[in-house]
Amino acid sequence: MLPEIEHFQKWLRRKAPYASTPKHYANDLKLFFTWLDRPLEEATVKDIDAFIEYSQEQGHAIATVNRRLAALRSFYLYLAIERDDPPSNPVIPWRHFIRQGQRLPRDIQDNVVEKLLDLVSGPRDRAMFLLMLRCGLRVGEVRNLSLSDVYLDPAPGSLPRLWLNGKGGKQRVVYLSAQPLAALQVWLTIRPPSNDNAVFLNRFGRRFSVTGIQDRLARYCRQAGMWVTCHQLRHTFGRHLTEARVPLTTIQRLLGHSQLRTTEIYLHISDSQAQAEYEAAMCEVQRRLQNTENAAGAT
Repeated sequence: MLPEIEHFQKWLRRKAPYASTPKHYANDLKLFFTWLDRPLEEATVKDIDAFIEYSQEQGHAIATVNRRLAALRSFYLYLAIERDDPPSNPVIPWRHFIRQGQRLPRDIQDNVVEKLLDLVSGPRDRAMFLLMLRCGLRVGEVRNLSLSDVYLDPAPGSLPRLWLNGKGGKQRVVYLSAQPLAALQVWLTIRPPSNDNAVFLNRFGRRFSVTGIQDRLARYCRQAGMWVTCHQLRHTFGRHLTEARVPLTTIQRLLGHSQLRTTEIYLHISDSQAQAEYEAAMCEVQRRLQNTENAAGAT
């Protein structure tokens, strides 16, 4: 890794110690400069054009390409602060960033979820996946969960809860319903002793990595002949709240969204009013068609 990338990564970690951005940006930068195969000072605007085309030919998603562009632009802005004679920034936002339309969250049908859960017999894995599915945790939040964040014996009138360090270092509280609470209690009773304070330990007795949790889910998906991601479990939790007519602001707090408009997209995948109005409209159309057919038959 270039020393400049290492310094940049350390700088990002000082700014946001709980965020995954330093790791992702460092990987993006290593990928770009390996592809460029020239000193960072020689990167040009046209190199960025070519890199975008290369990334698209490789089938990378728009969000991934835009994140890599953001990493590069931030890196050169960092160099502009750190160096007396910095290189010019080759990333031009209006030219390089790719527009993308609004994408709806991809949830999982309930029968598919049940099929998957039937295969997850291990207490640790079951607890991890249920925290995503029933409490809306991100995979990184499951990974970061420590024993000191778990409150299973609250005061009377309060629900068991988890204290989360969420995206961007933002803290929030989520509550435990009966199913994830029971799964978590079963796991904690058999959790092996460890010097690591993590709730979920891998086979080496250390805190899971995000990739490790994703690999565990992928293993069950292969057994079930399906493909489900950790984030889809979280999306399904959002859909369930919407179907239960939970106020949007409450869903926002439970999911840890900074902006209400992020939460509003769940209305599009489970809009009970739109469904009811559509069903009523189709009944009316069918009634009119039937009347027309009856009138034609009478003549």
